[in-house]
Amino acid sequence: MIHDLAFYEIDLVRGFLPKEDPLECLPSEFKAWECIASEVSVLLMTDKLRSSLEKLSPPKISRLENEGQIRRAFLLLSVFGNAYVWGGRKPATKIPHTIAVPWWELAEKLDRPPIICHASMALDNWRRLDKSQSLELDNLAVLQFFLGGIDEQWFYTTNIMIEAKGAPAIVSLVEAQKFVITNKIEGVVQELQKIALALADMYTILLRIPEKCDPYIFYHRVRPFVAGWQEPGVIYEGISDTPKKFVGGSAAQSSLIQSLDAGLGIKHQEERQLYLHQMRSYMPPGHRKFIQALETESSIREFVLSHKQNYPFLCEQYNNCIQALENFRKKHMQIAVRYIARHAPENARGTGGTDFIHFLQQVKQETAAHLIA
Repeated sequence: MIHDLAFYEIDLVRGFLPKEDPLECLPSEFKAWECIASEVSVLLMTDKLRSSLEKLSPPKISRLENEGQIRRAFLLLSVFGNAYVWGGRKPATKIPHTIAVPWWELAEKLDRPPIICHASMALDNWRRLDKSQSLELDNLAVLQFFLGGIDEQWFYTTNIMIEAKGAPAIVSLVEAQKFVITNKIEGVVQELQKIALALADMYTILLRIPEKCDPYIFYHRVRPFVAGWQEPGVIYEGISDTPKKFVGGSAAQSSLIQSLDAGLGIKHQEERQLYLHQMRSYMPPGHRKFIQALETESSIREFVLSHKQNYPFLCEQYNNCIQALENFRKKHMQIAVRYIARHAPENARGTGGTDFIHFLQQVKQETAAHLIA
């Protein structure tokens, strides 16, 4: 049974977002990194980013004293690395040792690949404008971006807020599993109601993406920088002469969505389930363990199935959650079509490396297939 969410790096209020606000600046030894971080958009615009990164003298990673500093350093290096590869007239095939070596070392510390990912750009990339107020869209700003502008910042802040709005669902998944063990039907019903409400709040934020993020600007100015490198890969100079291959930032890397699948007992077909499992390696280790724990705990779905005849209201609440998750996935797919497919060449792949429209259509359908008749 899951007892302590903190063990899994999960906060009772903020969910997968860190309990403490992300660090906004590294110690003085890392001033050179912070200077470049503040000028990324200008350096990209003037075609000077690559030369600036090549001249860096990397400080010792051992001088990073705590988790907050390590995560900020990893965020900056992830932005530097992806900007270096995609920020020139042609994609770079080699990342200079000045950033490749510390980036790789920090990736090993965090047990995540050295590539831009959802955990860095969403979970660790925000600040509250008013520290006395809670996390809301009108009180949120992005710490680090590529070209900048309202469209890029809005895209990241809406993703961050979806994580924040989903936090109550994480707590309720755990509580519902506890009620399953003790056979308390009313308790399961109440937690399922909370999960459906959280999904509704997540959906509301998803609907707001078009308010300040234009599809054309997203496709041409935001999306290119969060892409990964598949064949033939990229060389991390000072680490290995063998090109490394990683996928880019993807919603499939969200621990929140995969937790909802795990807790509600949603199974996808083998090919897609395998891909989603692979995406867990891009999540913080604690979050991966949490999803695994949800999968091995008592099944909420089996509990509902076993009581559906005598307690139809229980079945109704479970179906509300499934329907809400399917609606979320349907809207996400519609946004992907509007923001990517309409601007992309034929057979374009998602930043996660998939045939994304087919993938999103299938996971939506597989979610709906779990409605209990």
